[in-house]
Amino acid sequence: MSSFTNTLIDNSDELHLVTYLKGMISSGEFNHIRIATGYWDLPGMHLVYDELKAFLDEGGKLDIMIGEEPQIRSYQLRDEYKGQRFPDFNIKQDVDKLSDDYIRVAKLLLDYCKIGEQEPDSQIQIRIYGQDKDEKQFLHAKCYIFLRAQDGTRKGDTNAILGSSNFTKMGLEGNAELNYLETTSSIVTAIPNENSSTKGHKIWFQEKWDESVAWNGRFIQEILLKSPIGKKAAEIGNPEDNDKIELLTPYELYIKLLQTKFGDLVDKNLDEVIESYLPDGFDKYNYQIDAVKQCFSTMKEHGGFLLADVVGLGKTIVGSLVIKHFLQFPDDDGRERKVLIITPPAIKSAWVETIKMFDKDATDKMEDYIDYITTGSIGKLVDDVEGNSDIDDDNCDSGDFDGELLHENYGLIIIDESHKFRNSGTNMYEALDNLISQIGADTGAYPYIGLLSATPQNNRPDDLKNQIYLFERNHADTTLTKANSGNLENFFSEINKEYSSIIHPDDDDPSTPEERREHLKHLSSRIRDCVLTDIMVRRTRTDVQMYYADDMERQHLKFPKIEGPNELEYQMDFQLSHLFAETMDIIAPTEVYKLQSNRYLSYYRYRAIQFLADEANKRKYDARGSRDADRLADQLANIMQINLVKRLESSFSAFYQSLLNLRQYTRNMIDMWESNNIFICPQIDVNKELDRKTKEQKRKRPVGYKECLDDIRTKITKLNEDGRNDNERNMEYHTSDMKPEYIDLLRADYDLISELCDRWAKNTEDPKLDVFKDNLKHVLFDAEKNVPQKLVVFSEAIDTVDTIKRVAEAKGYRVLKITADNRDEMELTIRENFDANYGKKPGEVQKNDYDIIVTTEVLAEGINLHRANVILNYDTPWNSTRLMQRIGRVNRIGSTQDKVYVYNFKPSAEGDAEIKLVENAYTKLQSFHTLFGEDSKVYTIDEEVSHYDLNTVVNGEESPLEKYIYELKQYKEAHPERYDYILNRNENLECATRTVDGNCYFLVRTPRMSGLFVKVNPVDSKGRIISASEMYECFSVPQEAPLVELPEHWEDDKKKAEKAVNQHLHKMNVRMGSSTKATKAKEILRRMQQDITMSNESKALLADAFTLVNKGNSDIIKKVLAFEEQLKNSQDDLFGGLTQQDFDSMIEREIRNIVANLQQRYGKAEVFIGLSK
Repeated sequence: MSSFTNTLIDNSDELHLVTYLKGMISSGEFNHIRIATGYWDLPGMHLVYDELKAFLDEGGKLDIMIGEEPQIRSYQLRDEYKGQRFPDFNIKQDVDKLSDDYIRVAKLLLDYCKIGEQEPDSQIQIRIYGQDKDEKQFLHAKCYIFLRAQDGTRKGDTNAILGSSNFTKMGLEGNAELNYLETTSSIVTAIPNENSSTKGHKIWFQEKWDESVAWNGRFIQEILLKSPIGKKAAEIGNPEDNDKIELLTPYELYIKLLQTKFGDLVDKNLDEVIESYLPDGFDKYNYQIDAVKQCFSTMKEHGGFLLADVVGLGKTIVGSLVIKHFLQFPDDDGRERKVLIITPPAIKSAWVETIKMFDKDATDKMEDYIDYITTGSIGKLVDDVEGNSDIDDDNCDSGDFDGELLHENYGLIIIDESHKFRNSGTNMYEALDNLISQIGADTGAYPYIGLLSATPQNNRPDDLKNQIYLFERNHADTTLTKANSGNLENFFSEINKEYSSIIHPDDDDPSTPEERREHLKHLSSRIRDCVLTDIMVRRTRTDVQMYYADDMERQHLKFPKIEGPNELEYQMDFQLSHLFAETMDIIAPTEVYKLQSNRYLSYYRYRAIQFLADEANKRKYDARGSRDADRLADQLANIMQINLVKRLESSFSAFYQSLLNLRQYTRNMIDMWESNNIFICPQIDVNKELDRKTKEQKRKRPVGYKECLDDIRTKITKLNEDGRNDNERNMEYHTSDMKPEYIDLLRADYDLISELCDRWAKNTEDPKLDVFKDNLKHVLFDAEKNVPQKLVVFSEAIDTVDTIKRVAEAKGYRVLKITADNRDEMELTIRENFDANYGKKPGEVQKNDYDIIVTTEVLAEGINLHRANVILNYDTPWNSTRLMQRIGRVNRIGSTQDKVYVYNFKPSAEGDAEIKLVENAYTKLQSFHTLFGEDSKVYTIDEEVSHYDLNTVVNGEESPLEKYIYELKQYKEAHPERYDYILNRNENLECATRTVDGNCYFLVRTPRMSGLFVKVNPVDSKGRIISASEMYECFSVPQEAPLVELPEHWEDDKKKAEKAVNQHLHKMNVRMGSSTKATKAKEILRRMQQDITMSNESKALLADAFTLVNKGNSDIIKKVLAFEEQLKNSQDDLFGGLTQQDFDSMIEREIRNIVANLQQRYGKAEVFIGLSK
């Protein structure tokens, strides 16, 4: 009798086909396996390698018959793939790109898949069905037949599995399949006769086998032996040829450990594939190729990656190569060859241009598969922005897309400046999150997510969490198992509590600032070790200089040394210094100052929605999530406050102009109140419409106030007619609609602004501009330092940019002015004159029409300016990120100068008292970004920017894992044959070396997890999960480290390590599983199961959905909560009137694909590598 029982096998939690195959192959009941499949891949065979090898070693026989399924994979539609022979071409494509992990499968096939005269007796025989027929036939059936021995050497019935699963990795464990295990031997072996037409699996297979064509020879000679893994496998001898398997040295075991994590990254074959994507004329940088490989590897393991290379290392090129590789080698997993790139407006053109260069000589163009959408800015809602300043601050994000996010089943989504998705409550985040969820429901596979951000740890912990949730969809059961067993929700909840206690300590907190700084540093390390190490791809200039020195020398690549910041000091006289300090108190008061005085601005012109009397009117201006009308009003006022402070630091002329504008805009609101016509119109520039003087100039006639109001009404009517007045946000209100105190607050602001205007009108000095003029020739254009004789000047304010241009041109310099208004149209001119890479491609010719480029923050990213090597920050950057971005424009790949000189302005005064006064005011100004509240970047507690070691800031510290990748590369280059031998060793990976500590270190794996690192300490004799960086550091030994006997307690320590991993993986998440939404979702599922007649299949799906709700899967929770609304809309009673067909259809439509894709189990934990030292 067979030890197996009849059952459906659908790849759900306990019913994976691979589990049944493993059990049946290793059961000892069968000696002949026959498989019919529409497609076959080596990763599928890899899943059952151990069992299959033992089966073949004992004389078992395996027949594989491959047909061709009628559907066509998306990549086969490309012209170069049409007409290619199946399956030769398809399987060759797959085998050629396999990593070294599959060498042992290739070796197994070479050992047992004989060719030529030996083929009839080969233990593995592969045949192709339908290739030699005149009319093409498809073999769509999948069947696995297990035959018992005829000689009685093995006992058991003949069994068979019939269903939908191909003999592929996805068919055995990934896809939602339906197969049936038949264990009744008489059915499997049935032969049709005159009494019965019943045909069994066995005879059906034999009939097709007889019609098929032998394929061993073509597969081995034309495909396997010509592939990278086949060549390596052919060089490996059989272990049985040796009397004893050679033990690895401790250092070689260390190399094996590094191979498990970084093996793909040192694969030269993959290097060649990725390098082939680079357009003609592009320089090849190995650190970029390695970054692409690491991104792709991380993406495959975790569903996404975080590319955090420092500014200037070419993240757009790396991102484009990732997209190209994704499109070239699509997975057969439901993900479509469709890509979405999300980018800030200023960077979009760089992406478009780069993709065009990749497509220049390509037949299968990337742009055909790519959509773009840009992120929006709240600056559009602020009247005092255009024409005065290019606001470019994360605090100004609108939380919306610039345009409609299309519903497409994207397979890959790249998000540039991903920190803009730090808030999960914005319209933009929710729209993207819903799209990702819907793609998962439609295709059964979530899109891969690529996050690009140069400063991932400059945000709050929750900001990082929300970005990761875009690809880690099971929040309490993620692939990041070092973080509370994969429970990210719980992990970040703990982190946030600690973070809040550090940033906002209690009044009686005894800790010092230094202690809090150390605590914050420890917290950052925890996030890095438990989360970022697994998903972050980061190379700094320091890494490139240390680990790619040969490439730099060969390609004459250099990173200039940063000289500075060099301070250009300007002095204020007594009167100006007091005015400067008092102005800071009024426009940006500290909390202490607010307690002492009421003489400060509150920017009430931008708080009108806060003073709407009717809550229904206020709700019109609510955004999704937590950003209600009050918070939006605070944000608008805050933006104007930030803008005004930046103008004060920029130039006194710009600040005075801003004061005049703010006074007029505040006067406009007062006038509207007094006329009882109050317009709140986010989509209309109300101040522009009330500018009678400008209108009179255009219309060449007098324009009255009433006419201006009518113009606004006309625009509102137009918005209504076009259906663009969302939620009636553009409205005319009256004083009765407002809280009465609003007018008094407006007038108080107006009086203060007018007072400042009067005081600043009397000031005719601009000592900062004077110092600029004095230092332009002898300092900024010093011929010994400024060899290229080009200068880059950054300023926040357009008024200041205009002033600088005017003054520099008066000195005889040729000045190119760039703002948001002309950036796109002037991009070619910028590149011709300031991009050192321009001119390397055919048809490109560098020009020298300009000496100075003066620009707003619009050029702080997305453009090369590295023909220049001198930067002047006319306005001092307020944080290190902005400084890095600015300097990154000239400190880039291809820089020709040895040094980059950075200059900042710093104010001072004439007398000691005034010097102190100005210093205090300037310190307030530099630290003002902490007033941004919850959106501030306070992940680290920093000194003022001017005190940074700029080389450390710009070059970045060494990445913690880069040295291990470098060491692995060095070993492979020095010992290629030994490297391959170690790579293919998957047994006897345990040894000991002499040490005083006696610690044991283990890599413990499960069938569904690449591994966790465990340290067993002889003192407490317990297993402890450790980080990857700690494991590599502790595991590292000298090459000459001696091999000694394993300690007596070795087997006990292994069990302790496995126990530690099992306990780690099975910690249950109570937070997400018991959250309000999850609790409600589970209640709905219970009611569905109790109150609705449904099929057994739907019952099983609901049970799976219940499990996923407990795991905190946000998409399943959303779908279940949506059921309630759908059902309520169709019936008065929640479940009344639903037919079984109705319900089954709804389940099929809404959650089948999500459930099928997300079901996973870890399985038994086992030690893979162990070292005692």
